[in-house]
Amino acid sequence: MDETINFAEKLAPFINPNWEVQKEVFACLYEILPMDPYNCHILNQFLLKYGDVTMKGEQETTIKQIMQQDYNEILELTVNARILQ
Repeated sequence: MDETINFAEKLAPFINPNWEVQKEVFACLYEILPMDPYNCHILNQFLLKYGDVTMKGEQETTIKQIMQQDYNEILELTVNARILQ
């Protein structure tokens, strides 16, 4: 049985426009999410909890707004996440 590390759970807090690692986080998520429905589910749970929280910076935004604008493919993967049993 293959075990999965919750990469999405570890990376999601770094989706923050005030830090300069956002592009790298999404690059990692692009590699992980298409082949791992469980991590899609984990990221979806994170977005349900924190996706609409306003982040202050140069301009106020949310994680969901960032993803809708620049990383819609990842957002679609997480919204449609189904855990395989």
